[in-house]
Amino acid sequence: MEFYLEIDPVTLNLIILVASYVILLLVFLISCVLYDCRGKDPSKEYAPEVPADTQPPIRLVVMQQGSASTRWAKG
Repeated sequence: MEFYLEIDPVTLNLIILVASYVILLLVFLISCVLYDCRGKDPSKEYAPEVPADTQPPIRLVVMQQGSASTRWAKG
């Protein structure tokens, strides 16, 4: 007497799809850990990174020319 489980082809395709996504996710996470999550090869040496504190801050200057009411009144 043989015992086997018959699986619907659609269900089998879904199982294969989910399994492949899980495998891809695991490969991505392992490579992220190995490569320090920044795309840098750990076997190569890179120049030291410049800290963000030494860069000058960005300043936003807004200039107003007249008020909004005078501009609408002219039109």
